[in-house]
Amino acid sequence: MKCFLLFCLVGTSLALNKVQLGGLKKLLKNLDSGVFPTCQLVLFSEMVDYDTAEKNCQNFDIGMGDAQKGHLATVNDDGKNSDLKLLLQMAYPYKGKSQKWAADHWVWAGLRKTKNNDGSKKNMKYDPEDWSWAADGSSPQEFQKWMKNQPDQRTDKKNGVKYLQNQMRINHQGIWDDTFKYKTHPYACDYQGKYIISASFETWSQAKASCEAAGLELAKVRSDAEVKEIIKSADYFLGSKADSVKMWDKENWIWLGGTDEEEEGEWKWVDGSPIEYYKNMNWRNPNPDNAEYIKNQAQHYLAISRDGEFDDSFDHRSRHRAFVCQCPGT
Repeated sequence: MKCFLLFCLVGTSLALNKVQLGGLKKLLKNLDSGVFPTCQLVLFSEMVDYDTAEKNCQNFDIGMGDAQKGHLATVNDDGKNSDLKLLLQMAYPYKGKSQKWAADHWVWAGLRKTKNNDGSKKNMKYDPEDWSWAADGSSPQEFQKWMKNQPDQRTDKKNGVKYLQNQMRINHQGIWDDTFKYKTHPYACDYQGKYIISASFETWSQAKASCEAAGLELAKVRSDAEVKEIIKSADYFLGSKADSVKMWDKENWIWLGGTDEEEEGEWKWVDGSPIEYYKNMNWRNPNPDNAEYIKNQAQHYLAISRDGEFDDSFDHRSRHRAFVCQCPGT
């Protein structure tokens, strides 16, 4: 199954201000794979039923480790709710009130009714204790955005099977509704990864500025595990690398936040901290070579290939590449 991934922000609520939202939109605008990430949630534009969405999120494990399962998104504060609303708009622009019940005007989230599910009328009255988030089992006590008169807990029969409205979806206005699991919508998963990869091709300096405009920073890679995470993230966010892509094609390289511009051979991250992982990096032989052949510029800027090899390169208009931003606190 090919995933179409759309959204991410990490840790506690990281609501973006208007300037950062503009920066985020710029980062995500060229993602042909349909992937629009921030740092807490991931919205997949693929239209699926609830059970498929839940299974797909369980298999989405970037930043979690192979032994852990992912979850449909926990949207338990206004920041996440607003972010999800924004990303649904980016994936499927709002078509107006006449289309408010269209499948692409809603996104699956991780709230579902887990108690009193026999469909009897006595259990149709809303009680937040009957509902829980997939990730931790908590109930929506302090933060709820239900549509007026919802959840109404209707029942339906389809192909001889009785269905209950025990699943929650969110629309372009950030309003919640209960619905049937056989409906098909895009879906959002929790995201525990460190990185957001932009498909916009930019120079190293442009990439650095673009990350900062979104409230992020050009990324660090400090271990073999983080190299693997970036490669896996690239496969999701950029799509699998085409067989036709050659070693030095721009599509094979992604900018990172490393530079030795201040002192040759002394590699640092953009925040000024030393690159302690330097000696363990899988450098593309004979790099780093600091070659000087583009208008007397030296190769002071760090890039990683889609195969996990490192290269020192130029901050020059002939070196436009995708780039990796890093989420705060990671």
